Amino acid sequence: MKKTMIIMFCALVCSTNLFAQQDQQADPIGNALFPPDLVMHNQDAINLTETQRNSISKEMQDAQSEFVSIQWSLSRETGKLKALIEKERPSEQDVLDQFEKVVALENKIKRRQIILLIRIKNLLSHEQQEKLQKIKANE
Repeated sequence: MKKTMIIMFCALVCSTNLFAQQDQQADPIGNALFPPDLVMHNQDAINLTETQRNSISKEMQDAQSEFVSIQWSLSRETGKLKALIEKERPSEQDVLDQFEKVVALENKIKRRQIILLIRIKNLLSHEQQEKLQKIKANE
């Protein structure tokens, strides 16, 4: 079950495209942070400790539970937005109000993602961060 949650989380992080692999100069924020899958795939190369591994796993599990909850809300609110837009003559104000709800939920997801990435970075030593930067540069 834990592995499934971690795989689902990694898929979520990758699919959101917040920190998708792109030209490093085009993504200065993503370049300064380390996605969980990068850390997990290179845990031996960066000498990740058991304590760090456990802390990162806990952070990922906490984030995953929040993401699931937000995604349910986002799906519901997006459905409402779609229904409003599909009307023959949608009310501009109603559509905009609903659109704001959808955008607020999307921002909540992005905010939680950056919190996770910052927490992961803060768990890594300076040396580990340098090694991950070199690994990212070679990809």
